[in-house]
Amino acid sequence: MNFLRKYVTFTLLVRYIGKRTYDAEEDFFMNYYDMAINGEGKTHMKKNKRIAGFIAMILVFILSGCKAAETSEGITTITFPSDNTGKTEFNASIYEVGPFTLSLKMPSDWSIESVAPNEGFTFLPVFSKSYILNENDEYVGVVGYNTYEVYEGAEEDPRAIYNEIALGNDYHFDVRDSYNVIKETPAGSAAVVDVYYSGSINDGVEKQNKGIVSYNKDLLVYVAMEFYRDKITHEQANMIAESISISK
Repeated sequence: MNFLRKYVTFTLLVRYIGKRTYDAEEDFFMNYYDMAINGEGKTHMKKNKRIAGFIAMILVFILSGCKAAETSEGITTITFPSDNTGKTEFNASIYEVGPFTLSLKMPSDWSIESVAPNEGFTFLPVFSKSYILNENDEYVGVVGYNTYEVYEGAEEDPRAIYNEIALGNDYHFDVRDSYNVIKETPAGSAAVVDVYYSGSINDGVEKQNKGIVSYNKDLLVYVAMEFYRDKITHEQANMIAESISISK
């Protein structure tokens, strides 16, 4: 088991440090070679092949656990709610909504993970947040969901649908002045909006990020995405919004 421990340790070091420790690698293979020469190789190889295979499956499971989405043929899908993180007695009904799927097309080599960055996007009040990385593995955005209630006479008013994220003073998705509908379906729509930060929550300086919102009136849920404004182009935001589908 010693050589296997060294192998796993070495593999993880290479993965996370990002460079090979050649001395450690050479030492590992020399030890393995010595075992083969003195007749222990066959026994260790058979035994450790099974152990290594088992550990490899565990490692794949653990290391892939940070992925929040599946991608197939260019379409990324996320299932909400993804977990019970943040669930309390006051918001339990939001987590008890029947599972639904968000499907969308991301820019080339972008990905979505559940591992939170150290900072950023802390004001967006949505649930089951997942984090968006660009082709350089930089955190550029966040996506999450919420539920909403239908108000008579305001069934399709974005201020009513997205009231949790649209009506704040210091932080809000500006659905009143910058709401640009990109896609409409019988069940709802998807739009690109500006996300406003006042100076009082941003070191005295006003700023705007880019947002994407979409709702489904049959499921009474919506998704909201926020991006650093300088990390997404107008064309990329429109492409994502155009591709969004929310379904059971």
